Amino acid sequence: MNLDTKFGRLSSKMMVFLSLLTLVTPLVFGQMKRERSVEIAPELFLAASVITLPSTTQLPASNMNFTIQHAFGPVSDGLEGLFGLDASSNIRFGFDYGLTDNLSIGIGRSRFDKVYDLRAKMKLMTVGTEASPTVISVFGNIGVDSQDNDLEFADRASSHLSVLVGHALTEKITLQVSPAWSHFNLAKSNIVFGGGVEREASDILTLGFATRYIITGQVSVLAEFIPVIGTRSDGSENAFSLGVDLEAGGHVFQMFLTSTQWIVPQYVASKSRDNFFDGDFGFGFNIHRVF
Repeated sequence: MNLDTKFGRLSSKMMVFLSLLTLVTPLVFGQMKRERSVEIAPELFLAASVITLPSTTQLPASNMNFTIQHAFGPVSDGLEGLFGLDASSNIRFGFDYGLTDNLSIGIGRSRFDKVYDLRAKMKLMTVGTEASPTVISVFGNIGVDSQDNDLEFADRASSHLSVLVGHALTEKITLQVSPAWSHFNLAKSNIVFGGGVEREASDILTLGFATRYIITGQVSVLAEFIPVIGTRSDGSENAFSLGVDLEAGGHVFQMFLTSTQWIVPQYVASKSRDNFFDGDFGFGFNIHRVF
């Protein structure tokens, strides 16, 4: 049995376990409020990320957020591939820490390309009224490909910078716009199956859109769309995701369908290959736990 098969089966078992955990946890902690050392307002999104996009929600000072993000293969694999659960899946573990109420830093590691990422988010300002605030933040990261290859360190590095503008349109609807720049020090050329070469872009501009619709105080519907503006990597597609999030006992659970298996923002912009509206999407989930 090869490693991919073993990993696929392990991922399937993990998905079943976490699905059960998702069902049980609200029953156990349903009456508990999400506790933080500092309460700040407003929170336009329940977690520090929408689905793959970073959100304007800021981690308060002296709080830590542990995140598990998991994206499976396309459901078009059908029953034979257990609707993508048997496919090679991407997973990221991450920690973020609030240095102040307006500044957090974090570190994470993703399975695909064995990427380590260092990141920071800062809230610049909140304007508008309490009922209809607008929050403006900046987010940036540095990613390093740690695969076993002959590349120099500089050629392994990538970076991302985005401005996050979130607005509470109504009591139930939040919108966010996220213009972003992603950069890869080395733009690779990859030979594709069947012949030909796909060239990756070194610099990519995106304009991300995200929305949250509140069903109850603890349950929301999420959607995000990340179109590339101008030059893009050959064969890449714009990422689209649709999901729900649930807050319970200090956890935020996010379950979604997405057209990208990539998680670090610059890789989402450059390497997403599937089109959601052609039916090329897969299951995914995020778990956020604030300490």
